[in-house]
Amino acid sequence: AQNDRDRDTICGDLDTCSNDAENDADGDAVCGDTDECPYDAENDADTDELCGDVDSCPYDAANDIDSDAICGDVDSCPNDPENDVDDDNICVPDDFCAYVHDDEHDADSDALCQDVDSCPLDAGNDADGDLLCRDVDSCHLDPENDADDDSVCGNVESCPHDFENDADNDLLCGDVDSCDHDMENDIDGDAICGDADSCASDAENDADGDGTCGDVDNCPYDFENDADADGICGNEDSCPYDAENDADDDSLCGNNDDCDYDSENDADGDGLCGDVDSCAYDAENDVDGDGICGDIDSCAHDAENDADDDSLCGNVDDCDYDAENDADNDSVCGDVDSCAFDAENDDDDDGIC
Repeated sequence: AQNDRDRDTICGDLDTCSNDAENDADGDAVCGDTDECPYDAENDADTDELCGDVDSCPYDAANDIDSDAICGDVDSCPNDPENDVDDDNICVPDDFCAYVHDDEHDADSDALCQDVDSCPLDAGNDADGDLLCRDVDSCHLDPENDADDDSVCGNVESCPHDFENDADNDLLCGDVDSCDHDMENDIDGDAICGDADSCASDAENDADGDGTCGDVDNCPYDFENDADADGICGNEDSCPYDAENDADDDSLCGNNDDCDYDSENDADGDGLCGDVDSCAYDAENDVDGDGICGDIDSCAHDAENDADDDSLCGNVDDCDYDAENDADNDSVCGDVDSCAFDAENDDDDDGIC
């Protein structure tokens, strides 16, 4: 009645697809007027809403999502445009290191692929910044690489710049220790370190040159060390060679004083010092032996001391027992003149002067 409605020259009563002039062109037993994909026998097989006759990838719903011109259904790496470029059989995004073969991906596990890892075998990637990777850096945490060459890396060494590592054990490393072999660090402050200082505790270094350092020298400024043993060091002793220190107080030290106990030093010049001279002021030492020293003896040479009391000492008195001294001038002293006043001495011999 419709007289070949689809104008395919087949009358509707004989036409299996009376409204489809192409009569199920894709042969899928669905007439074109009701077939969503009239030219696609599989009717959008990948269900991407693109019929196979206009779908570049009819079996790939993502339609070559990696844009490598290989449809996903035949693409070994459908999400990897470079299709496993490192040939490790692991496609992106499952391949963490897309440009490095599987067994070399990230050997040091530092999350850096080997192709961009400056230190592929060093997880710390040159932690000390010395441009040496740990696998070839003997001191991987010491940028100076054992600067003092003592086989101990600086990061674990107390003295990284001191080969001897604080040799004197004074808690100062040799590179900052002015006396690296002197634990007391020049204790006497003489600018000479103790290990080279002959007198380590004496800033004046044996000032008196006696071979005994000042810190143990009882007389540090006296070369002879109290030569006279008087308890006074020579440099402070007015008489360094006189233990009694000028006993007689005559300003002459005993070692230079001929009479060290005589302040007048043999005043009478008799060769006997006053301290042992019975007549210190009598050079003849009581020459007349009268027990009176000459300096106080009115008749120093007269033991009887003017026996006749004529004010003439016996040594100068011609008649030392005659106070009138031969009054009659007969050259016979009165003490022996029978006629002391008769110059002719009883000339008539009558027994009467």
